[in-house]
This record gives sequence, C-alpha cells and structure tokens, in this order.
Amino acid sequence: MGNIDLNVILMHEHMVNKEGSLVTTSVTLIDIHDIARSCTTYGVTNFYVAHPSVVMRKLGRTIKDHWSEGSGAIYNPNRKEAIDGVIMVSSLDEAIQNIDLRTGKLPTLIATSAKNGPGRVKFKDFRNSLQSGEPYLLMLGTGWGMSNILLDRANLFLEPINGPTPYNHLSVRAACAIMLDRILAPQ
Repeated sequence: MGNIDLNVILMHEHMVNKEGSLVTTSVTLIDIHDIARSCTTYGVTNFYVAHPSVVMRKLGRTIKDHWSEGSGAIYNPNRKEAIDGVIMVSSLDEAIQNIDLRTGKLPTLIATSAKNGPGRVKFKDFRNSLQSGEPYLLMLGTGWGMSNILLDRANLFLEPINGPTPYNHLSVRAACAIMLDRILAPQ
C-alpha cells in the first residue's frame, strides 16, 4: 500500500461498562498477544497498549518479555516478532506524544464503535486517506466501549463492523483483525 503510517492503540481507561458507567478495565494477555499478531501481519507502524496503572503496565511488559526474551521466544519465534512491537504507555496522550516525536506531526485520531451513528467513515474511504503518509492512530476500546471522553477527541469515526445478524458484540481482538483486513489487505 505504499508509505502508510497507521498506528493502533488498545485503551483501558475511560471505558464504559454494560450499565454505561465510566470504568478502567484490566489488561489481558489474549488481547495484547492477538492484536500484536494482527498488527504485525498487516504492517501497522506501532501497537500501543495504554493503561494508567503502573501494575497493569508492568503486567503488559511481563507478557511482552515472556514472548520476546523468555521461554515463549524460544517456543514460538513468530510470536516474538509480533510481540516485540508492543509499546506500553500510560495514556492516549503518551502514544500521541510518541508519534509526534517520531514524525514531527500529531496523528489523526480514528475512533471505532460497534454502534451506528452519523458521520461514520467507510473503511474503503479511510484506506484511501492512508495514502497521504500522514500518521493515524486507530483507537480501540475495551469493556463495553470507549466513553465520550475519548470519542469526542477523535478526528474521524469509522463505520461499525456489521454481520448478517442483528448480534454485534465482537471481542476487541476480533474487531481489530477485521478492521485491519478491511483497511490494509492487498487489493
């Protein structure tokens, strides 16, 4: 696809639970592991995992170290390649700062949601905008999704992933893989 700069961030702070209350969710092994593999497969520039808790970031680094340096690196070198790209940060702002320091530009923030709404950008249109070479940061939420605190910061809002049934509650790792395929798969 040329010179694209698409970054992904998995966030845990400012999420909502099923009652709609503001919560901070926990870091999970499977999300880090599987999203890192999807990001590497599709050539994502950086995969950030954001959590405000020092303890949760340490857990994320422990997971990363297992697959990068520990017995997991020997057991499965392909996973080492994917997990090496994980960058643990405390917040969305830290990831933005990291991209700004690397590129000299603030990234365009891309929100995602399973819900329909006005002004949603089609995957194919977003794919075309990546050709600019400008940095983009695809924001992924955990729990029952991102709160308006995060959604209101987005510059663009991607269309939801809809299947053939009314049921629409994908795991964040499955949704990420589908989005990356729709955005970055060879045509």
